[in-house]
Amino acid sequence: MRGVFVSIVMLFAIGVVSAQEPFNGLITRMDGSGIRATVRVKGSSKWTKADGKGRFGLTDIEACDTLCLTYRRDTLVVAVEGRKSLHIVWAEEGEVYSSVKESEELANFGYGYVKRRESVDYSSGISGDRLRSVGCSSLLDALLICCPSLRYYNGELCLRTQNSINSSSAVLILCDGVETRLEYISLYDVKSVEVIKGPNMYGFRGVNGVVLISTMTAEDALSRKR
Repeated sequence: MRGVFVSIVMLFAIGVVSAQEPFNGLITRMDGSGIRATVRVKGSSKWTKADGKGRFGLTDIEACDTLCLTYRRDTLVVAVEGRKSLHIVWAEEGEVYSSVKESEELANFGYGYVKRRESVDYSSGISGDRLRSVGCSSLLDALLICCPSLRYYNGELCLRTQNSINSSSAVLILCDGVETRLEYISLYDVKSVEVIKGPNMYGFRGVNGVVLISTMTAEDALSRKR
């Protein structure tokens, strides 16, 4: 019986590792220069933003997912179609076509692009489903696992690289636009979390960074149950 239990645990662990496999991408112009496009997963709150060289990283990408790339006023829709990585050459005005291909070099880079996107001075978006998938019961624990740039120190949620001019290094936490504390929010009500690490619209209050939490509406909750 114990052997059966161990086997089940091992199969579950393999499934979790597989689900969290990194997905790396590169978006360039036809001359090879990078494009700072926003990358969203269609039908999901999951998204990220490419850096100056066009590099982006995501996790939990399914074979049937579709990526929606936005740059300025242009949008490009790309089906993943089971690929483990994508090098996207985006044709701009006056050019003939865009190309999409799998890149073994990008796939072999592992979590490098995911970590790079989390370490730059911009923001990273995390879906509520991603937070709940790690198996924690509290929003704080799930955030610390899913966003390595956050730490919990002296009772405060802080950015790891933040050197504050204030006496406190705590990030500003807003839930649906209202300032709050993480312990007041149920992990199971969360739709998405955005961690803003650079300059933002919140002035002095947001100088240490901002965590923006969106909760599910009744419609979101019903669609999730389906």
